[in-house]
Amino acid sequence: MVGPGGAGKTRLAVEAARHHRTEYRDGAWMIDLASVTEPTKVGAALLAAIGLRGSALFEASAKLCGDARGELDLLADQLGGRECLLVVDNCEHLIDAVAHLVSALLARCAGLRVLATSREPLAIDGESLVLLGPLALPAPHTDVARARRSPSVLLFSERAAAVRPGFDVDERNLGDVLRVVRSLDGLPLALELAAARLRTLSLSDLAAGLSDRFRLLTTGSRTAAPRHRTLRAVIAWSWDLLGADARTVAERIAVLPGGVTPASATAVCAGTAVPAADVRDLLADLVDRSLLHLAPDTGRYRMLETIREYGLERLAEEDTPTDVRDLAARHFAELVARQDPLLRGPDQLDALHALHAEYDNVLAALRHLHDAGDADRATGLAVNLIWCWRMLGRYADAAYWLGAAVALPVEQPSAERDIAEGMLLLNFLATPSTLVVDVSEERGEELRALVGRLRNHPELPGVGGALLAARLAALDADDAPSTFLQRLADGPDPWLAGLARMFRAHFAENEAHLDQVRSDVPAALECFDRAGDRWALAKALPLRALLRQYDGDLDGALADLDEAKRLARTFGSLSLDDEVFIDLRRVDVHERLDDDARAGRLVAAARERARRSASPELAIVLDAREAGLCVRTGDLERARELVESAEAGLSEQLPVVGLHGRALVATARAALCLALGDGPGAEEALDRAYAAAVDSRDMPFAATVVVTVAGLAALHGRHRDAAGLLGAAARLRGAHDRTDPQVRALSSRSRHALGDDRFAEAYGAGWNQDPAAALAHTDPARLRCVPPPSAARPELGAAVQR
Repeated sequence: MVGPGGAGKTRLAVEAARHHRTEYRDGAWMIDLASVTEPTKVGAALLAAIGLRGSALFEASAKLCGDARGELDLLADQLGGRECLLVVDNCEHLIDAVAHLVSALLARCAGLRVLATSREPLAIDGESLVLLGPLALPAPHTDVARARRSPSVLLFSERAAAVRPGFDVDERNLGDVLRVVRSLDGLPLALELAAARLRTLSLSDLAAGLSDRFRLLTTGSRTAAPRHRTLRAVIAWSWDLLGADARTVAERIAVLPGGVTPASATAVCAGTAVPAADVRDLLADLVDRSLLHLAPDTGRYRMLETIREYGLERLAEEDTPTDVRDLAARHFAELVARQDPLLRGPDQLDALHALHAEYDNVLAALRHLHDAGDADRATGLAVNLIWCWRMLGRYADAAYWLGAAVALPVEQPSAERDIAEGMLLLNFLATPSTLVVDVSEERGEELRALVGRLRNHPELPGVGGALLAARLAALDADDAPSTFLQRLADGPDPWLAGLARMFRAHFAENEAHLDQVRSDVPAALECFDRAGDRWALAKALPLRALLRQYDGDLDGALADLDEAKRLARTFGSLSLDDEVFIDLRRVDVHERLDDDARAGRLVAAARERARRSASPELAIVLDAREAGLCVRTGDLERARELVESAEAGLSEQLPVVGLHGRALVATARAALCLALGDGPGAEEALDRAYAAAVDSRDMPFAATVVVTVAGLAALHGRHRDAAGLLGAAARLRGAHDRTDPQVRALSSRSRHALGDDRFAEAYGAGWNQDPAAALAHTDPARLRCVPPPSAARPELGAAVQR
């Protein structure tokens, strides 16, 4: 039985022997070698355990002093005719002597079985290994019921109840309990030591104090062996058994919080006496000694956090942590620089997996460079991570580390620093569902200053430079946008050409210029296909699906969205926001196909995933979206619950909820009010929705609000206004959206009330405006400024035309 110190090997071995003792005719013996310090005393310890007592033991010892063969003969004589089990505990410090003795005894004693516990295998013929690791940990965001069933929580709570009667895991203390068990890796001895501290500490103080776990966990059982009384002693026992080279490797790889590979271990051991060719063997030695765990499917090594903290302490004693972290930072900066270009080609999946596997180590490298004040290297590494962050959906990480990098003082400006600052200024990475973002007016001066500096750079490097240049081109007031994007679109790099066309298509779609979208989207898809970038294909297909949706090809739209979903799944851990974005588009298509049941299942599944995420905005958006579906199907009570839930979340999370989310919630409230016949409530909600939609400067999104404004006009009997608003909504999206259920229903009502000719006239008046005029003329407040239509003069309701 092999495992790290404190994993519970002894206890499990004793219980196993007790459970199986009836299977051995002559019983079982326990031999604890913890107190045996010399290899030559192992045989005597076994002789004592199997029944030689008093004078017989002294006589045997006198005869056999220094005679290993004689000890073996005597043990074989004693055990030869027996069917018995020997539990040989704590073998690691005498591993060679125990291995030779046990191997020889097993060969001569047919009825003998041995259960040995150690921090490394005996490595003899016939050995079957049971790897005993830490107890299973609960998921980070689990609920109380699941947490209570987790082995690590169960052990901690049982031991805590022993020192604090009545202790139990509940909603109030769940967070602190999870912090404790996860901080201690589920290591049984560490959990027991931690629980014992509840005699004098509150649970919250215990959880907070584990940042200095070796000082805190020092109150073990008085009856335990000295090396099991404190957490430090548990680890030190294994550490002191290492050879010099193995100890060097163990201490240096402790700076790698995200796991270890032979390459990263070799990098951090550069400049030491450890030969590079020996590093792989030394890692295997640390695995054998239970100080590392090897994941066979990935070939990566992991050191338990508790062991890693001890290694960092030992490294600090040698006054070299900064040098070792510098070596690690150099290694991971080079790794990112190699992998980043591969993210945009046929090898992108392997590159993404490589960066995902090393992600925690890369962040540790960034942290070290930042703490060391190395602005150039920190900024260079952060800029090289921009596309990785984009693909993994790590927008918060991007904003934090780009901000930290540009906050460092520098002697000379650089292109990388301007790129990092530009990405932050444009808030590019905070928008998961599109490549387009808006810049607030108050940051205009900063933007203009940045554009001035960027023009002094002859060329902006890397994908970050291309992204920033494309976005800034679209914000320029002169003819630079079309010139710059056209130059990229016509250039030799297929990926950059696809990117330029996707940018241009998004800009055009945002401004309701669908002719440009229809030209650029197929070309972008062809470019990304030629470059071998499946991730970019997954991002571009929803835009083609939108065009097909507007054209009435709902099956084609659904096929594009399903293909985008399939491609996205091949990348594994993508942003939940990106996945839900595609799912909501699929919901919309299923509604248009009158498959409300399928749409409801998709929304419910997306809401369940969002519930387990840490994204409050996503949960709010999904509540609002499902509320709209419930209004459509007539389940108004459920719609009311969801709207109130979304509004409550909005009031709590207003600073982090974007304009689209605010408008969506208000539009859901308006739709519910319209279904209930509550005109004033709908007016109030639409005022909020319209204001947020206008501020978003997203014309197609504003169109969704305007369609609901048309519903308000219809509620008041203003069917000419409703028709004009539907036409204006079509202008804002750049297309007639005749498969939209709400548009269909409102068009039918208005056409029935007005007749075909008058409906077409009013609709055309809205459609024939330019987008800016259409947006200005669709303010719901305008409906309150015009008298309601009378039987004699129905044309007075034409607010859109005014």
